Amino acid sequence: MSAAVTIILGIHYHLPNGADDSAFERLYSDKIRPALSTLYKFPKIPAVLHFSGSLWYWIERNHSEIFMLTADMVRRKQLELLTGGFYEPVMPLISYKDRLGHIEMLTTYLRKHFGKRTQGCLLPKLAWDSSMPSVLTLCNITYTFLDETYFFDAGIKESGLYEPYISEDKGKFVTIFPIPTGFNAMLEQNVPGTLDSFLLDAKNNGAEKIVSVFPPCFNNRNPEPLTETSAHYFLSDLSEYENKIDFSLPSKLIKNLVSRRKIYFSQKAVKKCLIEYPEKNYLYAKMTFVRALIDQLRGDKISKRSAYEELWKAQNHDLFCGAPQSGINQASIRNAAYHALLDAEKITREYKAFLSSLIVFDFNFDGVNEYLFQSEDINCFISETGASIFELDYLPRSWNYCGAASVDGKRYSFSDMIAPPGFSYKSVINKDYSGARLCGEERYEMTAIDRQRHKLSFKLPALDDSNFLNNFSNTFSNMEIEKSYNFKNDEISVSYCITNKSNTKQEFIFIPELNISFSNDDETRLRVYSYNEYESFSNHSEKMIAPPLEGGGLTISDAAAIDFQDMDNEVIINLSADALGADAPGTDAGKFNAWILSESSGLDAVSGIDYYQSSRVLIHKRLCLAGGSGSILKFKLSFYH
Repeated sequence: MSAAVTIILGIHYHLPNGADDSAFERLYSDKIRPALSTLYKFPKIPAVLHFSGSLWYWIERNHSEIFMLTADMVRRKQLELLTGGFYEPVMPLISYKDRLGHIEMLTTYLRKHFGKRTQGCLLPKLAWDSSMPSVLTLCNITYTFLDETYFFDAGIKESGLYEPYISEDKGKFVTIFPIPTGFNAMLEQNVPGTLDSFLLDAKNNGAEKIVSVFPPCFNNRNPEPLTETSAHYFLSDLSEYENKIDFSLPSKLIKNLVSRRKIYFSQKAVKKCLIEYPEKNYLYAKMTFVRALIDQLRGDKISKRSAYEELWKAQNHDLFCGAPQSGINQASIRNAAYHALLDAEKITREYKAFLSSLIVFDFNFDGVNEYLFQSEDINCFISETGASIFELDYLPRSWNYCGAASVDGKRYSFSDMIAPPGFSYKSVINKDYSGARLCGEERYEMTAIDRQRHKLSFKLPALDDSNFLNNFSNTFSNMEIEKSYNFKNDEISVSYCITNKSNTKQEFIFIPELNISFSNDDETRLRVYSYNEYESFSNHSEKMIAPPLEGGGLTISDAAAIDFQDMDNEVIINLSADALGADAPGTDAGKFNAWILSESSGLDAVSGIDYYQSSRVLIHKRLCLAGGSGSILKFKLSFYH
C-alpha cells in the first residue's frame, strides 16, 4: 500500500421479495440511479456493489440501462460485485443446504449477466454464525463484510475496526472486513474533517488502516433521497484525497496482506424473535415444514430445485429481523412469503398420489400438538389454544387466509368469546373486554379425532371459581363448550354445543371471531355481501350490500350467509350458519348477526403507513340458557373460485 489509509467504498441496496413495485421504483429513482451514474463519473474511485437478488431481478426487468452501466464499470475494474444470500436470508435460521443454495443462486446470476465470478459477499445483520466460514469457503468466497457490533461483542475496541480479520470453521477460513458504522456516518456528514482527523491519527500511531465505508447515502439506512448533486459532492470530496489515501478493492488487498488476526464471533440470539413475535414463529414453522416436504422429493431434480427456489423466497431477513413494524407487518411481503411456500408445497404434491388427511404433530415447536387437515384445495391448521384456526391455506390461489401479523393476539379464526348482553362492536374497537370470557385464549382438550371422516372434536370445560384463569369477570365460568370441526375438500364446518352448567339462567352473547387476511380491504378489491335468505350463487344481483358501522366497518343483521369476494385472488369465501337446539326465544335459528372490522398494524415509524392486516368478522348470537340447558350452533366456511 502506498498510503497509510486505504478506503474500500461500498454500495448496498435491497428490497425484499413481495415489496410493492412502487417501492422498487422509488428506490431506483431516489438511490440507485444517482449513486451509480455519479460514481461512473469518478473512474479513479473503485467500489464494491451489492444488490439482493430480488432487486437485481426487478432492475433487469425494468431498468436494463443500469445493467449496461454496471457491466461497463465491472469491465474497467471500477466495480467489484458482491454475492450473498439471494433473498437476504437470516443464515442462522436456515439449513446448511439453503445457505449454499442462496449464495450459489446469486453468484450464478452475477456470473451469467456480468461474466465474472465474484470473490466476496455481503451478509445482512444477524446473518453470521460459527459455521459461516466453511459455508463461504465451499462457495469459493474469500472475503465478506460484517457490522461493527459483531466485533464489539468479540472484545474488539473501536480502534480495531480498521483492519481485516480471519475467522475459521473446520479448517476453512474467510477474511472479514469490519464496517464501522459511526465512521461511515461521520464521513458522509463531513468528508474533509473526518479524513483529516483519520489521517492524522494513522500518522501518529504509525499504523496502516483499512476502512470499509458503506455510507448511509449509498445504502438503505438513510431514508432521504440521494440526488446526483449530493452524490457528486460526496465523491468529489473523496477524490480530493486521491494523493493521500488509497481507494482499493478487497480482492487486490487480500493478495498483499501478510497477516491477519484471527477472530471468533459470539453467537447472537437470532431465534429470540420467534419467541417475541408469534407471527414470525408461524412463518418459520411453515418454512421448516415445507422444507421437510421438499427433502422427501425423489427423482425429479428440476422440480426439486424449483421447489427450493420458492422456499428461499420466504427466508428473507426482513420477515424475521427488526421491530414489529418491519417486514412481517407489511402485507405484500408477508403474503409473498406464504405464496412462495404454498407454491413449493404444491410442487411436492405433483409427483405422488395425494389423499386428504387429518394429522397430528407439533407444528410450531412449542411442545404441544397441533392438527392439520390437508385436501387438494385447503390446508387447515388448528391449535388447542382456543381450538382455533391459525393457518388456512387456499391452494388453488396459494393464499393463507389466516396469514395476518398478530395484532393484540388477533390472527386466529373461530376464536370464541362469551360476552355480557351489553357488549357491542365499540367494545371491540376500544379493546374493552370487561366481563367477557375469552375462550380463544384458553386451552381446549381434544376429545375425539376421526381421520377417515375428517372430524375433530374439542371441549372447553366449565370452570369453578378456584381454577378460573381469565383476567376478567368469571360471570361465564360455568359455561361449557364442545366444539367440532368437519372438513371437506373446500369446506370447513364448525359446530358448537354450549351448555350452562350452573343452576341459574344465563343470558349472553356468543361471539365466534374470524380473522380473514385479504390482500387489501379496499372496496374495489374486497366486496362483502349478505343474504337475508340463503339462495343459490346464480342470484348475485339480489345480494344485499351491508351498511357501514359508525367509525368504519360493516354491520350485518339477520343474515343467512355472507359472501367475501376477494377480487385479487378471484375467490369467493362464503360464511353460512345454522342454529339448532335450545336457542333464545324470538331468534331465528337460521340467521346470525356480524360485525366486520378492519384490523391494521398501526403506523410504521419509518414509512408512516398503517398496514392492513385482516378483516375481523365477529359473528354474534344472543343466547339465553336456563340452568342445565344448552344450545347448538353450526357455521360453515366454503371456498369458490
